[in-house]
Amino acid sequence: MSPTTSSRRRGYREINHEEDIPSHTEPLTAAEDAELLDAEVTEFVEPEGLDALTWSFLASGVMTLAAYFLPALFSIPLFGHYLAREWLWTFTPSLSYIGQGIIMGFPTTLSMNLGMLVGWGILSPISKLSGWAPGPVGDMTTGARGWILWTSLAIMCTDSLVSLVPVVSEILTEKVFKLGKVSGSDSKEDKEPESEDRLVPMRWVLWGSAGSIFFGTILVWAVFGNEGIKPWATVIGYVIGALLSVLGVRALGETDLNPVSGLGKISQLFFAWIQPGNIVANIIAGGVAEAGAQQAGDLMQDLKTGHLIHASPRAQFYGQLIGSCLSIVVTSTAYSLYTRAYEIPGPSFPAPTAYVWLGDGQLPEKSDVSMITFAIVFAAISAFKTYASRREITYAKWIPSGVAFAIGFLNTPSFSLARLIGGITEYLYYRRMGKKNGGIRLIIIASGFVLGEGVDSVEVALYDTHP
Repeated sequence: MSPTTSSRRRGYREINHEEDIPSHTEPLTAAEDAELLDAEVTEFVEPEGLDALTWSFLASGVMTLAAYFLPALFSIPLFGHYLAREWLWTFTPSLSYIGQGIIMGFPTTLSMNLGMLVGWGILSPISKLSGWAPGPVGDMTTGARGWILWTSLAIMCTDSLVSLVPVVSEILTEKVFKLGKVSGSDSKEDKEPESEDRLVPMRWVLWGSAGSIFFGTILVWAVFGNEGIKPWATVIGYVIGALLSVLGVRALGETDLNPVSGLGKISQLFFAWIQPGNIVANIIAGGVAEAGAQQAGDLMQDLKTGHLIHASPRAQFYGQLIGSCLSIVVTSTAYSLYTRAYEIPGPSFPAPTAYVWLGDGQLPEKSDVSMITFAIVFAAISAFKTYASRREITYAKWIPSGVAFAIGFLNTPSFSLARLIGGITEYLYYRRMGKKNGGIRLIIIASGFVLGEGVDSVEVALYDTHP
């Protein structure tokens, strides 16, 4: 029998509806109320989660170190040396990738590998053999990898835009409904459970937003100059990014998908209209929208978690400010270490989308036909998936996800195959154990896999910088 620990927890308790409800409705006295709040709920928790996290962390760390000293271990020619050499079909037994696949789930990894088969197994050979991508397969400019990348972006943008349509429709419907309501005591519902001293005042939000836009515009102008992007255009970029961030947060909350790539492309399309031919302005506008939507989604998940555990929103706000300031130093230092230890872009960090943002504006031959075809197909698939998901149809999760499908194009097969192993592991584990009996042990192990490789990769970077 494993050891157990006893913990005290205050808060909500599930009501047993079969219990007799007291007939009196008199309010409790202060003493009775205090006694009720101080009632102890004792539960026994097996400390198996920490052991699982520790061992999975160590295992992933060992694999990372082995990959550094023996790189061939992470590029196994599973399908033969010819396919590995000429078509980049290798296998990377990364525990971090497997852990990510466990967290993603089987349906998502299945969509990703379906995209990998179509992109790298069908479109890549077609583009190469037809002469549309005559360079080496892995070349992002003249090779098949750069050719299928555009099809991937078309799928992601289409899927994101289609998934945003019902979100925008609901927002507009809610606004019209609120404007049409009669003001009065019955029309206002206060559902805020927090007291004023625990909330972030609205004036902080307004002044902070105005200050961020002002100083951000000044910094962009100082770095890129008036020829790069006009100050008024930068302000418009921030406003558009804020609006798109609202859509991104809403989509993430409802569908567990933040379509940041599609949102960035929307901003770029708008700037192609107001500042045609200005590549710098176009890239900045897309970056502002994409980064804003990404950070807004992360903040939403943080605040949602804090709400569930009754944390103070104001305390979280302070923590986010401190973390944002520290991250400026930490992230820039980490990036500097990574660029010294790894080739970026390179085999480990290909950064495929960066090639598109920095391209010469010319599409590869016949890639537009592929983009239009797949955009139409996945517009229909995404619409049907959104329809089925909103009506909670059981098979909705098995309809291919456009974003996951497109990611299978972006990365080489080695990335997707390892994640598929994690997805299959997640499916078989919960099918045998059940969601309730399985608990979160498997997710803890997957988190250890991801954390282990992440921490050890930083150590490798430090060692490579100062051996």
